Amino acid sequence: MDYIGHKCPVCQKNFHADDDIVVCPECGTPHHRECYEELGHCCHEELHAQGYDYQEENAPEKTDVKICPSCGHQNDSSHFFCGKCGAPLSPGQNANQQQTPPQGGGFGIPFGQQQSQQDGNTAFNMPFMDPLAGVDSNTDFGDGVTAGEAAKYVKQNTPYFIRVFNNIKTMNKSKFNFAAALFTGGYLLYRKMYKLGALFAFIQVALLVVESYLTIAYSSLYSEFLNIYYHSMSSGAAVSELGKYMADLSTSEQLILYLPTLVELARIAMMIVFGICFNRMYFKHCKKQINKIKATAAEGENPETILQTKGGVNTPLAISLMITYLIIMYLPTIISGLL
Repeated sequence: MDYIGHKCPVCQKNFHADDDIVVCPECGTPHHRECYEELGHCCHEELHAQGYDYQEENAPEKTDVKICPSCGHQNDSSHFFCGKCGAPLSPGQNANQQQTPPQGGGFGIPFGQQQSQQDGNTAFNMPFMDPLAGVDSNTDFGDGVTAGEAAKYVKQNTPYFIRVFNNIKTMNKSKFNFAAALFTGGYLLYRKMYKLGALFAFIQVALLVVESYLTIAYSSLYSEFLNIYYHSMSSGAAVSELGKYMADLSTSEQLILYLPTLVELARIAMMIVFGICFNRMYFKHCKKQINKIKATAAEGENPETILQTKGGVNTPLAISLMITYLIIMYLPTIISGLL
């Protein structure tokens, strides 16, 4: 049985995932270990003779809610993250689920007695991943946005972003985002920053198209240049031979040879800038969108539910853009092979 959200019958405090809980071997009543040891026996000891069974007495009603595995808070079944602490809610974690207490860890038999090896449930033996990376859900991120609200909107990879957002807010320090550097405009679209993402994805694709066009349209010039280059390197007279070759070319031909390198340098510069600036850009975007959602939520709508559905990422769009990018990138090689 899953005791998260239940109350200790001694201190009347809710059980949490990281609590040290002991279960009475007679009736199955859970206690905080310190409460059990202070009392010295099960709080329902006088009912044992009557066949009292805690699990039957406290069988959960079937209701359309989700119990947070971190804090025990009851959430609407449509939520993906806890409304109290921001922890992710398992799609199958609802109030009418039952779990057998796992070995060791949080649930223990009183005074070191050994539990049966037959349950096989090790869910609570695994370390809990804090989606807020140790940041309190009520931490103010500025502009009326809390860490818990930001976690609901970010959804994917929340520990990284919440930690980064907190550092930006408290110390004005960010981190280099390698995913943003590698995929630039595509990563913006993936994170649902559509306007800015569309602009830079277009610039990125346009630079790639220009580079591919030059490679295809002037393939003979590039082949000739590469042959001269490799021959001069092998002969040990690279400077003189390449200098003579470039001097014989027209200004437009020299520009055509330099353009792919210039385009590549522009792409690299854009990647570096995005890697440095993305986290701050995304932080501002998240706060803006969260406030917009809270301000425009219709009467009767739950802003927390809207945050979870409007936020997150757009994976299909990112995959489509990546396929397009790869096609354009390898198009010159494909065409060269066909010619």
